[in-house]
Amino acid sequence: MYEFTSLVKRHMLKFLRDRTAVFFSFLSVIILLVLYFLFIGENFVSELRNPLYANLIDPGLIDYIKISNMMGGILVINTISLSLGIMGNVINDLEQRSLDAYLVTPVKRYKIIFSYYVAAIIVTAFFTIVMWGFTIIYLGILSGYWFPISTIFYTTILLIFFTFISSSLMIYLVTLLKSVSAFGALSGILGTVIGFTCGIYMPLVILSPAIQSAASALPFTHMTILLKNALLKEPMSLLTASLGTEDAVNQMKPYFGMNEIGLFGADVNMFWLMLGSSVIAGILLYLGYRNMSRKIKQ
Repeated sequence: MYEFTSLVKRHMLKFLRDRTAVFFSFLSVIILLVLYFLFIGENFVSELRNPLYANLIDPGLIDYIKISNMMGGILVINTISLSLGIMGNVINDLEQRSLDAYLVTPVKRYKIIFSYYVAAIIVTAFFTIVMWGFTIIYLGILSGYWFPISTIFYTTILLIFFTFISSSLMIYLVTLLKSVSAFGALSGILGTVIGFTCGIYMPLVILSPAIQSAASALPFTHMTILLKNALLKEPMSLLTASLGTEDAVNQMKPYFGMNEIGLFGADVNMFWLMLGSSVIAGILLYLGYRNMSRKIKQ
């Protein structure tokens, strides 16, 4: 057990000491935050700022909705980009043959491989929950509204769950790569591609049916929908009370990415989608283990 924890600690410290790697792991999130603050965030709530609603909707409630919608996407992207970033250790170690010293020791090969996975989960979960904590405080100071305790707890559990899924998928992707340059290319485009296909940059409802169908096959799309429903539940209830009608709020929900989209047009419950995502993540984790085991033998 000592050698396993030592390996996990080694991977974590190696990543955290590389400031460039840490920065680029957060780059997708930083870009998305900038875009949201510049114009995307207001595009989602511009109709609510209509002067006709001035006496009905509290400006703080609009900020509550905007921030909840924004972070529903950003926190999911964070679990992806961070887990991918720390998986860069895998490529570096394989390319530089850094693992050769461990292979001549009694340390089991599976411990070496899974130490990367555990390190990715710990680092990703920690920074994602820290970001979630800052979100709670920022929202309360800016809008005067605070997330309910139940929402805080439920969202934290979801983020840890999402971290397991993202880390499993990322370790498989990384084991398919053969060089640091290929890893850099993947890191540069993955966050942006997922941002568009998951309806984070713009609502899926305004995209073509083909794109919506393709997006429904990605676990990250359903993760985003589930998280947005958790974060927007309370503000949408307050908005319904302010407007005095539920119909208007129900019409807004698709544009905030709250409606479930099923799988390839079929109506599939979110529970089964998340269960399926977990199974796929487990399979890809196993395949990633096999891929890396073969590379270590070379």
